[in-house]
Amino acid sequence: MFAMRMKLNEEIIKQDSFKSIYINGRKNGFSFDVQLAYYRGHYLSDIDLIEVYVDGEKIPDEAVTFELNGKELPLYKLKYAVTEFWSQVDLAKIRVLMPSGISGEHEVELKLMLRIPYMQIGPEHSFMPLDSGEKVSVSLGGE
Repeated sequence: MFAMRMKLNEEIIKQDSFKSIYINGRKNGFSFDVQLAYYRGHYLSDIDLIEVYVDGEKIPDEAVTFELNGKELPLYKLKYAVTEFWSQVDLAKIRVLMPSGISGEHEVELKLMLRIPYMQIGPEHSFMPLDSGEKVSVSLGGE
């Protein structure tokens, strides 16, 4: 599938933002910040796909949340967030719950596809897809 790709910042996934999540004193996941890779910003309802992978393994959608403007949403609710605007300069936070979290060196991939609603690219009124994902290698300490 064709998708436009614009990487306006050096990092879409902010590597220095990775932190472990603790629940009742036990490590149970991690979080990281993401910057949109498009100059105009987008409403969250324009997100067509968001997935997180650790070392090539997809994290279940119900274990991932997306936070912007102080509002944390499960992934299935993003399509209903028609008034929440993600500006290119604002960082969103992705939270991933997984038993024991992660420690050491890992490859983390964010698949993030948005649709640009004002760019029709075909006679069937298909809209331009925008690939705003990234894959990074990160190292989290034992904490």
